[in-house]
Amino acid sequence: MKIIKKIALTLLTLVAIYAVGRYSVVMYDSYAFVERMPYLQMQTTNSIVLKWQTPKKEIGCVTYTKNNTLYHDRKICDTRATKIHRIQIDNLKPDTSYNYSVLSDSLEIDNSHRYFSTLSIKKDATQRILVFGDSGKRGKDQTKVYNEALGYLKNNKLNLWLLLGDNAYRSGTQEQYNKNMFEPYKEVVKYLVPWAINGNHDARRLAFYNIFEFPTNAESGGVASGSEKFYAIDSGNLHLVMLDSQSENLGANAAMAKWLEKDLAQVSQQWIVVAFHHPPYTDGSHNSDKTSDSGGRLVEVRQEILPILEKYGVDLVLSGHSHGYERSKLMHKHYQDSSHFNEHTHLVQNSNHNYKKYHDKTQHDGTIYNVIGSSAKVDNADYKHPALPFSYAKMGSVLLTITNHELKSEFITIDGDVQDYFSITKE
Repeated sequence: MKIIKKIALTLLTLVAIYAVGRYSVVMYDSYAFVERMPYLQMQTTNSIVLKWQTPKKEIGCVTYTKNNTLYHDRKICDTRATKIHRIQIDNLKPDTSYNYSVLSDSLEIDNSHRYFSTLSIKKDATQRILVFGDSGKRGKDQTKVYNEALGYLKNNKLNLWLLLGDNAYRSGTQEQYNKNMFEPYKEVVKYLVPWAINGNHDARRLAFYNIFEFPTNAESGGVASGSEKFYAIDSGNLHLVMLDSQSENLGANAAMAKWLEKDLAQVSQQWIVVAFHHPPYTDGSHNSDKTSDSGGRLVEVRQEILPILEKYGVDLVLSGHSHGYERSKLMHKHYQDSSHFNEHTHLVQNSNHNYKKYHDKTQHDGTIYNVIGSSAKVDNADYKHPALPFSYAKMGSVLLTITNHELKSEFITIDGDVQDYFSITKE
């Protein structure tokens, strides 16, 4: 009996030691100080936030001026010496671009080609959105996907940049975010806000919501949520909703779903796009039919969140998680597993590429579901989900081009080809 007690005590001690060690590792990785070049956050119609981290405590400053003007630079500085810098620039004009520079004594900053733009309030403005999914694996493939996307854009201006989760493999640490996101994308973070989603790999540490800053009081549009984990962005005629499907309760009566319904009920923009990490339909490196996959979150999203999205006429749902590209046709009301999918019941329009909807969101005339999880890695899989006829084990990114009457999507592969495309027009 004494031997059994000794063994049990030894095991409990080892478990306790492991738990303490594990907790220490998580805390260190989540909040370890790293130097970080300036990046943009919290874009609104009249303000922007700049953040960066210097090796020494100092008072950092930002100078800025409107593009193509003769105005003198304006200057804003930290109120105290610090290593972790955050400067908010207010009283800006909507639909306006500004050049800026960041001044530091201890961090060598490349200020070439640094500019930012405020969100647009023009309903007839063309909006271009670059979408990366599961992009946080550094390497030549990640770089090629990125370069091909920017090359395809040519000289067209990007308005928004979306990251659909798993932005820094393997565990979303402070150091991994530098290595796998901020360094590879060092040029694009000079002029675009990385509107990022929390993925399952990001959630292995607590760095995500420390690095990123999101609107809680409807600063960027929509209804105030009171949480950085779900919020909206209004840009031109686009209403974009960002949801945390990893760490939030997905129940229809939980806080996120209740806010979602309030937000979607008041949308006046022509187009509604919703983004979250876990896809409701996939047969790639994850399987949306399995209740055991990803802790049941794929099934929960489909059963609890999709009815709300379709009720309010959401046009497009973007997800990552599965490391491939998958896309549905215009569909609705498919909340069970793939064996219950019926083209006659669930397809609103059986076209391959061109779809039409109505301005009236009460028509409930369907949603397109798109998995984009191959911006840095790709997995071979069956890709045979009946609701996703356009599925490819191919690396790439997506470019959305949104005008007043058309939403166009193009899947730009690592080879620079357009593997898939579709458009929705509204009568």
